[in-house]
Amino acid sequence: MNFAQTKASAEMCCRTMRLAKLLVAMLCVVFPFHSALALDTTKAITQYVHTVWRTDDGLPENSVNKIIETPDGYLWVGTQAGLARFDGTHFKVFDHTNTASLHNDYIVDLAQDRQETLWIATSNGGVTAFRDGIFSHVRAIGFRAGLALAADNDGGMWVGGYGGLSHLKNGKVIKTYGAADGLIGDPVRRLVMGKDGSLWIGTAGGLNHLVDDKIRTYSTKDGLPDNYIDNLHLGADGTLWVQTQSSEIVRLMHDHFVPWRVPGVSGPTGDMLEDRARNLWLASTTEGLVRVSGQQVSRFTTKDGLSSNLVNTLYEDHAGNLWVGTNEGGLDRFRDGSFTSYAKEEGLAADQTYSVIEDHSGDIWVTTAAGLNRLHINQVRVFTTADGLPTNNTWSMWEDLKKNLWVGTSSGGVIRMIHGRFTQALSIHDGIPAYMIGAGVEDQAGHFWFSTRGGGLVRYVDGRTSLYSRENGLLSNFIYAIAQDPRGILWVGSTGGLNSIQNGHVTSYAADGLSDAAVLTLYIDAKNIVWIGTMGGGLFRLKNDHFTRFTTRQGLPDDTINNILEDAEANLWIGSNKGIFRISRSDLDAVADGARRSVQPLVFGKADGMKSSETNAGSQPSGWHARDGRLWFPTIQGVVVVDPDTLSLSDHQPSTRIEQLIADEVDIDLTAPVRLAPGTRRLEIHYTAPNLSSPERTRFRYRLEGFDEKWVTGGTQRIAQYTNLPPGTYTFHVSASADTGFWGTQASSFNFQVLPQFYQTWWFRLLSGVVATMALVGFYRLRVNWLHARAAVLEERQRMAGEIHDSLAQGLSGIIFQTEAALLTMKRTQLKTRAYIQSACDLARSSLKEARTSVWNLSSAEPDEKSLLESLSTVAQQLASGRVDEVRVHSSGTARLLHPRVENHVVRIVQQAVSNAIEHGKAHVISIDLTYAPSALRVEVTDNGVGFRSNVSGKRERGFGLKNMRHRSAQMGARIEVTSETGRGTRVFLNLPTGNVLARLWHHLSVRNTGEPIDDR
Repeated sequence: MNFAQTKASAEMCCRTMRLAKLLVAMLCVVFPFHSALALDTTKAITQYVHTVWRTDDGLPENSVNKIIETPDGYLWVGTQAGLARFDGTHFKVFDHTNTASLHNDYIVDLAQDRQETLWIATSNGGVTAFRDGIFSHVRAIGFRAGLALAADNDGGMWVGGYGGLSHLKNGKVIKTYGAADGLIGDPVRRLVMGKDGSLWIGTAGGLNHLVDDKIRTYSTKDGLPDNYIDNLHLGADGTLWVQTQSSEIVRLMHDHFVPWRVPGVSGPTGDMLEDRARNLWLASTTEGLVRVSGQQVSRFTTKDGLSSNLVNTLYEDHAGNLWVGTNEGGLDRFRDGSFTSYAKEEGLAADQTYSVIEDHSGDIWVTTAAGLNRLHINQVRVFTTADGLPTNNTWSMWEDLKKNLWVGTSSGGVIRMIHGRFTQALSIHDGIPAYMIGAGVEDQAGHFWFSTRGGGLVRYVDGRTSLYSRENGLLSNFIYAIAQDPRGILWVGSTGGLNSIQNGHVTSYAADGLSDAAVLTLYIDAKNIVWIGTMGGGLFRLKNDHFTRFTTRQGLPDDTINNILEDAEANLWIGSNKGIFRISRSDLDAVADGARRSVQPLVFGKADGMKSSETNAGSQPSGWHARDGRLWFPTIQGVVVVDPDTLSLSDHQPSTRIEQLIADEVDIDLTAPVRLAPGTRRLEIHYTAPNLSSPERTRFRYRLEGFDEKWVTGGTQRIAQYTNLPPGTYTFHVSASADTGFWGTQASSFNFQVLPQFYQTWWFRLLSGVVATMALVGFYRLRVNWLHARAAVLEERQRMAGEIHDSLAQGLSGIIFQTEAALLTMKRTQLKTRAYIQSACDLARSSLKEARTSVWNLSSAEPDEKSLLESLSTVAQQLASGRVDEVRVHSSGTARLLHPRVENHVVRIVQQAVSNAIEHGKAHVISIDLTYAPSALRVEVTDNGVGFRSNVSGKRERGFGLKNMRHRSAQMGARIEVTSETGRGTRVFLNLPTGNVLARLWHHLSVRNTGEPIDDR
């Protein structure tokens, strides 16, 4: 048969196998077999995934007496020092120190009734029940009356011990059975409930069968080897197995006891278990674990890794896992893994395997340093030098088109197997370098290529060899992998990188990271894409002459790639130093195209049946895709195989449970509403999702509603921590995912409240707000008062400045005017001079009086009891006497009294106007017109002085006089106008509204500035 026919035949075979598997899977759905979840009986016990837990792992004691699984997924383990609840990862221990209802820590039996109440029998401590998270002691049972338990079909519980047998319902004894009722022997040691509702009772005096409230007894008279019953087991077919104190096992068949002996088992046995596949498991007290499958008997002892050869109890959980409780050894679990391992325990020549291949007949060949191994229907045959091999150190293999097996060795060259016999094919005498032969292929032309570790690449054609090395362009002579694609290109991976050879021409490839990493393995898929595994450099894809690199940054578990295979669903299976992982090729393409940032591989390791998670590389084939679809990988501890089509992966959402809440190192009771004390700083929430098969694959996410905006990825951790949560009401949610990472929509949750400190309460915040508001208002009022006081001071300073200017300064000016006038007239007449000097003295006395009043009383001097017209005339005459030719003072309208302060302001404004006219205007004639209008008082001062350039009524004044005039008019609420024209004099016009408006305005100003209300006259 040519190569094309062989390939077509292999593809047809694969399709047939997949169709058969699909048909079996459909049948399993329609007709669920009883053994669907049982341990695979074709495997050796050593090929199961075996795990041991001891006290170092949280078990309360290493002697395990009883095991049971409850519907919530927990495994309950009864030991000689307490009860433990196991979720697959952690143990929660219950004993007399933390559970008052447990009166004794020595657990002798466990059972669960129809209401899902867990019953716990203790030695000399009676019986305790556990339901809805609460333990309660069963007072109806005495301390020594509870040694054996069995649940009936009606929700009741049978309890046996010293004193006979009791039947309980709802925690109350409804009937007891003793010697008077036909029960033989005391105490009751074993209870087994039959499917028909009958009860088998094993005592120290014989076997009892309770049927329809009647007891039938069996003893040595009926064929029992001994009346002391040690153990009872009721098979799926109704067969009763009885073991007595003499260690002899008998079966009750047709009302007659028949001896049953296990070949090779001579010592006493303890518990018995019949699994779903009808295998019988025996708990030997001297020889460990025994499996009886048909006529085949297997053992697993401490030499194989069992925790102890003294086995106390056996239990099969809902997932088909076998649990073994030993004496002083701990708790063992056996389960089927996705991978099956073949190592030295299963018959291989050595644990370390290098390459694996399937030959034309379907046998699997494995190379080791201790010989060549063939697996035929799970049976291992080892070939060594005794069978014609030149050396036992075998490394690589390949099968030529003539179906001959070729084997590369470490130092013996190349061996060929023809018709079951080994012969030397090539050696150093034929031109083969004296190096290890790591790989070999036969190209499309029928030429052979051999790689060596140090000697380069050898081409073998028609009995002649030729060598490719660094001298021909190879990057290194140390070659790990070679592969040929459909185009005839030979790809070569070495410690120096990647080369290709086509038509004798060698090409080197360099890419980012590839030139610095050794190429360990090569795989060419159906699309002619080259996948390159490196040592520490990650995975490379060569597509259309473009390299794409994948490392741990893109989600790979490891950057060392030892093996690459592909399954029928276009998934890449990649072996590494950290396990074998499966990645969808479409996910890798999406990362390469930039559509995704990372991949999510499914990682397999020791928990899945591998005896070591580290695969081997450097020899070919470094992995093999068999015709039945299974994938084979060499590892450092045997060769492993996985069937991707029957891989048991769950996409359901595991049931999560919140187990514990710890606040500031205090365990909080979750059965009552949770209200955490004020000031709680540190919070720990412990949660889990019971998984007794593969808890290491369970992933969690959680969210604290009221604090977390999004889900928090918890990974495999089973604890969430929060610190310094603000007061409030929160809801904690947690969900879990299984193997495929599907989260689903269900999540466990619970509510709790963090109480506030007194300063965090609403009333305190309200009170604080009120106090703060009052403080702000008070501060505001103080600030306003301060500003008012400051304004008053400024106003008083302004007033005093004006008073001094208008009284003292103007008086002194008058004195100056009078003195100057006296000096001018001194030459004319002495009498007139005397009058001027006398006037100056009078003016000085008046000014001094007003200055003293202003300084000492900080208030304006009260004017004399004169009318406004008289005051204006006096001021004008005092200022103008001797300096001005004529002063005219005229009044019109009906005169009326003004407030003294208002009158003072008017007088001072006129005084300033007259002073300006004399001093600055050089006026000769000054006119003062006083008009009492019905609603206003008008005062006009005009002069014929020099004036000034423009109207300054709207501009900023330079002198203090005009500023003071405007200030005084503003205080009265009056309007003042100052107009002037150069050469034509100046006019000052004051318009003062009178009546109620003026009174109210002046009253307001007086209160604001002085704090003293002033009556309006």
